[in-house]
Amino acid sequence: MDAGLHSEAWNQPLLARSRLPVEMRPREDFSVWEFLKNCVGKELTRIAMPVHFNEPLSFLQRVCEYLEYSHLLFEAERCDDPVQRLELITAFAVSGASSNWARLGKPFNPLQGETFELDRSQDRCFRAVCEQVSHHPPTSAFHAEATDGSWIFHGAVTPKLSFLGKSVEINPRGTVTLEFPKRLEVYTWQNVLCKIHNIIVGKLWVEHYGELSIRCHGNGYRSELKWNSHSLIGTDQRHKLHGYIVDPAGKKVKAMYGKWMDALYSLPMDTWKRHKKGGSGRKRISELSIGAVGSGDGRPRWKSFSVELPMQQEQSTNSEPTSSTAGPDNCEDREGDEESGASTLADLSIPGQALLWRRAPRPADSRRYFSFTRFTLALNDNSDAELLARLPGTDTRRRPDVRALELGDLALAQAEKSRLEEKQRQALRRNSSGGVWFRPGRNRHTGWEADWMFTGDYWPGTGPGAPTSTETRQPVSATDRNNSCRFLAIKLNKEIALS
Repeated sequence: MDAGLHSEAWNQPLLARSRLPVEMRPREDFSVWEFLKNCVGKELTRIAMPVHFNEPLSFLQRVCEYLEYSHLLFEAERCDDPVQRLELITAFAVSGASSNWARLGKPFNPLQGETFELDRSQDRCFRAVCEQVSHHPPTSAFHAEATDGSWIFHGAVTPKLSFLGKSVEINPRGTVTLEFPKRLEVYTWQNVLCKIHNIIVGKLWVEHYGELSIRCHGNGYRSELKWNSHSLIGTDQRHKLHGYIVDPAGKKVKAMYGKWMDALYSLPMDTWKRHKKGGSGRKRISELSIGAVGSGDGRPRWKSFSVELPMQQEQSTNSEPTSSTAGPDNCEDREGDEESGASTLADLSIPGQALLWRRAPRPADSRRYFSFTRFTLALNDNSDAELLARLPGTDTRRRPDVRALELGDLALAQAEKSRLEEKQRQALRRNSSGGVWFRPGRNRHTGWEADWMFTGDYWPGTGPGAPTSTETRQPVSATDRNNSCRFLAIKLNKEIALS
């Protein structure tokens, strides 16, 4: 394994940009209500929306944001304790929602046949590919794998967006599957709901809520995590998570708590029970603030650790917050929840608790660039000429409407978006066949019939039954990749180029 994976370098992409070419344009001159008043109760995925709602990413790229904290999967796979392994997998599932914090733009709907490749083999030791395999219902299939063969992460998402009058609800329908081939273990779960509040009037803010259940199909352990909804509890409970690791006999063996935009902690059951009863070491969230943590001079001090160390042993018994990524540059980022009026800090400083995951700090000027994280800023970067030369013509980086919005040209972005949507409608009238790199099939772990399985053709030597050694998983040449893409497109009679 690359040494860089187990240090703070995991959050620093190789030669990645730290900002977009231009700042996002203000939306004050666009009337949201004039557009949405006729959409109440409708599914927004079937409605052509103006680019004022968008951020310069495709939904395929948003799917890949789930891998921002992929180091947790490497840590989990190496962990021999099944409880600790499931704790880290739960942390990974929670971390996938954190990039949505303060993100209020809608990603572009992918065109059928559109793809997105994310190759982070050199710095994060994984690579991924996504494809839009269906237009109605809109379905995005994805496959990600560690370069050392330690884990495979795959699934298909069929999002449903509904306008409820004052809010927009996003239901990410679909089951995700995580495989540890060397351990013969498989984990599956479904992601929770997301809602954007105050669409018409007021300050926009985002929440995730629902029940997250992660099941291990090998040893019978499962993780149950409840994500609080603002409609059921007070403001001080917003964004909170709490739950348990349950053994095969149904006994709760570990407790977990946190906030999806900040951190997740675990602790022994007896410690959690004492805390819930008001025992020693319990602190109210309102007592914890950045200003209260420090060296006595009012300035915050920060402690960091390498993710090479077992995260479960990292205790939060000191007066300092423990984080693999915390630092002075995220002080303002963690002061409070401007959107919902609630604190973003999750740490209750319970003696004996262990930090499983904490959100990495965003760039200081992130709000000027659609509140993108460092990881997100790199997704649509097209400055690597060698990468562009080998990408197929269907890759999202080639979409002119997304690129125009990134460059701040809303008029061009709208014109290109309309042109591509009309081109897609014409192509679908001739043929609406499914994916090129994924095939519909039954998930043998869940029994779900409506899943999409990776064919293995995008990269050589990755299909079912292929060897797992890194020597057989070499990048496809530019000629082979584009010839393969063109051949399959002609074979399926599909018009899938994005230009």
